[in-house]
Amino acid sequence: MKGRGTRWQGGLFLAAVCLFSSCTEGRGPTSSESLAIKAHRALLSGDLGTALRLDRKALAESPGDRALMNNLAVVLWKTGKKAEAKRLLEKALFQDPDNTLFLMNLARIELSLGHAKAAYKDASRIIVRDRWPDGFRTLMGKIDIDRARYKEAHIYLHEAQERHPGNPLILTYLGIVHYRIGESEEAASNFRAALARHPSAGLAKTLRALLSDPARVLDVPQDKAGVFRKTPPLPK
Repeated sequence: MKGRGTRWQGGLFLAAVCLFSSCTEGRGPTSSESLAIKAHRALLSGDLGTALRLDRKALAESPGDRALMNNLAVVLWKTGKKAEAKRLLEKALFQDPDNTLFLMNLARIELSLGHAKAAYKDASRIIVRDRWPDGFRTLMGKIDIDRARYKEAHIYLHEAQERHPGNPLILTYLGIVHYRIGESEEAASNFRAALARHPSAGLAKTLRALLSDPARVLDVPQDKAGVFRKTPPLPK
């Protein structure tokens, strides 16, 4: 179907379904597409309950529509139903195994569940592509932080910063990398720079905590090899 792109929303990607009068020329949106449009508007307004109800109804009307599967997975993830979101994305990927959008969303969900190895397995299928989608370098940086691969994370995040120099989340992740490798002054500099770039209220709160007591935020129990089990997820 024509007119389907992607929209970034709250850490995951939505598949745009005729959102900007981009339905197939000569016809209006179908019933399921109309529901998806209303669900998208509800999500943007913060009405997650309505978005979830409408996205479920849209998919029930068009059960084979992979874009609708993806959008419902995004709302499920945002409402804490991560396992259901994961199953739905896996179903979409079974039908469309090379879909970059679905792979990135699944990797983000795996990462939020603390499954860094699974997230890497999903996201690494994109590495071989000639072009990487927007947000991929940041995602790989976060995955490599959680895998304790700080050198690789540093490379991905610097490339991301070159493309998005004012992004406070990228700067925050860079600060975490510097903290992990013992460069506390560089870490603090990254956190201050991120805070100065007007991050969301949630991220600003986290940054202030990172600046006042980074160990309390970041130091968690280690395994026998001395590897951090996970890095707490950060708000956008």
